[in-house]
Amino acid sequence: MASALPTLKDIQLEPQLLATIALGLAVVCLAWTLLSRSKSTVSKLPKPPGASWIWGHEKTVFMNEPGRVFREWTGALGLTYRIKAAFRAPDVLILSDPDGISHILQKRIYDYHHSKVVRPRVARLLGEGLGWVEGEDEHKRMKKLVNPSLSAENVKAMSQEVHDAASRALDDLTADVSKHEGTLRMNILDWTGKVTLNVIGRAAFQHDFEGGNSDDALQILNARKKAVSAIARYAGFLTLMLLRRFPILNDLPIAAIQAQGTAKVTIQNGVAHEMVRRNQDVVKHGQKDLLSRLLTAHAAGEISKAELYEQISTFVISGHETTTQTLGYTLFELARHPDAQARLRAELAAFAREPTYDDFASRLPYLDAVLRETLRLYPGLPYMERIATKPDVIPLAHAVRLPGGQEMREVVVEPGQTVLIPIIAIHRLERLWADPDAFRPARWLASAGVSPAVAEYSGWANTLAFSDGPRSCIGMRLAIFQYKVIMAALIQRFAFEDTGADISLKISSSLQPWVRGQEGAGPQLPVGVRLL
Repeated sequence: MASALPTLKDIQLEPQLLATIALGLAVVCLAWTLLSRSKSTVSKLPKPPGASWIWGHEKTVFMNEPGRVFREWTGALGLTYRIKAAFRAPDVLILSDPDGISHILQKRIYDYHHSKVVRPRVARLLGEGLGWVEGEDEHKRMKKLVNPSLSAENVKAMSQEVHDAASRALDDLTADVSKHEGTLRMNILDWTGKVTLNVIGRAAFQHDFEGGNSDDALQILNARKKAVSAIARYAGFLTLMLLRRFPILNDLPIAAIQAQGTAKVTIQNGVAHEMVRRNQDVVKHGQKDLLSRLLTAHAAGEISKAELYEQISTFVISGHETTTQTLGYTLFELARHPDAQARLRAELAAFAREPTYDDFASRLPYLDAVLRETLRLYPGLPYMERIATKPDVIPLAHAVRLPGGQEMREVVVEPGQTVLIPIIAIHRLERLWADPDAFRPARWLASAGVSPAVAEYSGWANTLAFSDGPRSCIGMRLAIFQYKVIMAALIQRFAFEDTGADISLKISSSLQPWVRGQEGAGPQLPVGVRLL
C-alpha cells in the first residue's frame, strides 16, 4: 500500500530553506513597494550607513550586545531615525524621543498594535491573555477583569502569602549552602526562578509549587529554559527576520517557532487544570486573588474555558520570569560591588522590625534605588515593537536635523509602519545618564532627583522598565513587592561574591545572560553564596 502524503505537521522547515524562498518573494514585494505611494515621512529620516542588501541593519543589531548599536546610532543621528529591515522589508522607525514614545504608549496605544511578528510570539510564549489582546474594548474588558486582584490594596493583602512563599525557598537555599564549607558557586537564576514561581503560585493562584521543587514547577522551569535557548540561537534570529517579512510563516511547523510554546503548553495541559479543579469552590467565598477572579468570571460566563487557561499561563509565566531575571541581575551586580551590598545590608539591619508592605514602598530608599538601577541596566523587555494601524503624526520633543539644515519636528506614518522603541538603549544613553553602564544605585538618591533630560520620560522611575500608559505592566506592584521581600531576606541571610564570570546579554523573550563559551548551558549568572 502506498504511504500517505505528509501533512504540514509532518514537515520541519529549516530556516536556511525558508531564506532561499524568502529572497524570491522579497523581489516581488520590493517591486510592489517601489510602485506604491505614501505620505509617510519616515523615508526622509536619516539612517545609519552599512546596511546589507539582504539583512539591512538587523543582523548588526542581533550580533551586538542588546542596545549597543542603537546607542551608537543615536549618538550620530539623534533620537529618531530609521534602519533598513531584513529581506527588503519596509524601513523600521527607531523612536527614542520622549514625546514620540509618550504619544504612542499613552495617547494612541490602541492604534499601535503588536506587530504580526510579536503578537503570535506573545501567544506562543505566554498565552492569548492580557498581553496578547488587541483593540481598546477587548483590552479594557480583560484589564477590568484582572486589575482588582493586582491593585495596591490587594497586593498588600497578599503580604503574608508572599513572605511565606519566599521563606520556603530561602530555607531550601540555606540548606544547600550549609552543605558546603565556605562559599557555594551556583547559577543564581536556578534559585530565583524557583522562588518567584513559588511566590506567584501562592499569592495569585493558591497553588503550592513546594519552593519551586515540585514536579510541575520543574517542568515549567525546564520548558522555559529550552524555549529561551532555542530563541537565542542564530536560527531564532533568522526565523524572526523571516516572520517580519512573511508573517504567514507563523502557521508553518518551523522548529525554532514551535519551541517557543513549550512552557505555555506545559502549564495549560498540566498545572492549570489542577488549579481550576482544586479551587472551584472559591467562587462561593468571594476571595480576591487572581485565580478566584478568573474562576468567578468563568462561572458568570464572562470568559470561556479556553480564555481561563490562556490567562493562567500568561500570568504564571510573566508573573515570575522577569522578576527571576531582575533578582539575578541584582545579585550578580551586588557580588561585583561589595560596597553597594554592604550599604544595602546596613540599611536593612538598621530597620528595627520586619518591613511591612508600606515600609517596602517608602521607607527603604537604598533598596528601592538598587531595584531602579537594576531595571535601568537590565530591563526585562529590552525592545518594544509596535505597528501602526492608522495614519498618524508622531510629535517629537527633539527635532531631527536633516541634510541641508532642515528640521523635522514630527513624523508622519502610514498603516503598517513598524516602530521600534529601544528601551535598553534609552536606559543607557550618555546624554541621559552619567557613567551609563555602571551599576550605581546611589544615583537615584540625589537630592535634586533625576536630570531634566531623564525627567522628560514618563513611566515608573522615568524609565520604560514596566512600559507606560494603559498597557503598562499590570502586575508591577506585585513584581516590585515580591522583589523587595526576597532581596531583603537574601541580603540579611547571605553574602554574595563575584565569580569573575564573563557574561554576555542576549534577547530571548526577555533579556537573558549567558556565560561566554558556555552558551550551550543556557542562561547563567554564576555567583558565590555563603551564609552570614
